[in-house]
Amino acid sequence: MTIYINNNEYTIEDNASISQALKQVEGSILSSGIAIALNNDVIPASQWNSKELSHGDRLTIITAFYGG
Repeated sequence: MTIYINNNEYTIEDNASISQALKQVEGSILSSGIAIALNNDVIPASQWNSKELSHGDRLTIITAFYGG
């Protein structure tokens, strides 16, 4: 199925969870120090293993960084 991560298109296995999707596109996404929104709803990290994605879903990944 096709999903979008930060407006980039990815093909992943059907019914993959958020965690599984991150592993499938692992080369470009780190799984620590990030927040994830699914279709503009923030998903707690505790739900990343159980929240299944659907075709066309849009994930927005925000990376935390230090600065001032």
